[in-house]
Amino acid sequence: MTIQPDPADDPAARLLERVRREGPVLPLPGGVVGIFSPALANKVDKINSDDLKVIDSLADVLGMRKSEPVTWREVRALLTERSGALVTPEQMRALHRRMQTYLSEHTGREQDLTKLMWRTVSRALIPLAIDGIDGRDLRTLIDEQELRFRIQLEQHVPLWRRIPDFLLHRAATRAITRQIKQRVARGESRDDFTQPLLGLVDRIGVDRVTYLVTVQMIAISGVPGMMAACLVYAMSNYPQWREHLQEEMDALEWEELYTLPIRKLPHTIRFIKEAMRLWTTPFVTRRVAQRDIDLDGVSVKKDQIYELSSYILHHSEEYWDEPETFDPDRWLSSRRQEAKGAYVPFGFGPRSCVGASVGHAQLVLFCAMMVRDFRCDLSPVHSPWMRKEGFAVPTDFVGVVSLRQR
Repeated sequence: MTIQPDPADDPAARLLERVRREGPVLPLPGGVVGIFSPALANKVDKINSDDLKVIDSLADVLGMRKSEPVTWREVRALLTERSGALVTPEQMRALHRRMQTYLSEHTGREQDLTKLMWRTVSRALIPLAIDGIDGRDLRTLIDEQELRFRIQLEQHVPLWRRIPDFLLHRAATRAITRQIKQRVARGESRDDFTQPLLGLVDRIGVDRVTYLVTVQMIAISGVPGMMAACLVYAMSNYPQWREHLQEEMDALEWEELYTLPIRKLPHTIRFIKEAMRLWTTPFVTRRVAQRDIDLDGVSVKKDQIYELSSYILHHSEEYWDEPETFDPDRWLSSRRQEAKGAYVPFGFGPRSCVGASVGHAQLVLFCAMMVRDFRCDLSPVHSPWMRKEGFAVPTDFVGVVSLRQR
């Protein structure tokens, strides 16, 4: 059982208090500039991101090949369009079945629910990131996901782990490269995030496309699964909301749920939005300035680091009534506040999550699955609490998942 830290030692809470006292633009340790105004954050990030290029490969750096530069704006456009195209009933059915199959295989015994929910969601996303991988290569990608989960929890890599971790990362890179080369050689087309990136191979080379796919793998290996754990934590802490969700979901057949009938799921949507506000992950995002930026009193020099924080915006009394309270009804149209761009669950505009469409759809299906197909009974000897050290992590969240009898 983990000992809960003293709230006075919470660095996020201390930073929030400092913003309240000193304003939204702050000097931080190490010469970092903190920008905690939603309007300023988006403006600065847009200026910094406008011409941001995908990094060169080693072959480019060594002069062995000269690849055409490609901007992140172009890559983001490809992936954002793909995310919307992947939210089809067929893909949602397959995604649900992958989650359901994994969770069904891990019922009936007491275990860490945070890790279980993270695995259920993260592994189900692999075919959407890069389809067609199986056998040893799939096992390698799963092992790398586990490594990223461990680093997210521990936020420290001991020296003795660095070499085996590096070797695992290299093996995962090779697995992705093999799949890319095979698909290009065979002219294969698959419904995943990798497909639109294959059109860049002739321009920027396989190694840089591998890097872009790896970025997608990193994205699916952290936030989606951790948010799923937070949703189950909220269902356990606020059983009346679980009942609301169950009533909504039981009224619909799965085939209709695969079409994401948002208007028929008002409680579910408010529940998800509030969980993503209260337990946004990660708390802060740091960028390196690509140029000198002077804007509305903010000055960031080239190569200087600036920090943005969804946590600060989501917990600020300037934008929310009782921001520390879990209250999905704050999203009712009759109560909705003017948040002034302060709700950024998928990140800041210019570089927000390109997979937001798929991410939100998966959380809706996950909620449906957890109230329709399963039940969670918490361990009586554990007291769950939310750890807040860069990420929101349900801790001492132990229980038994079982199939729901209907």
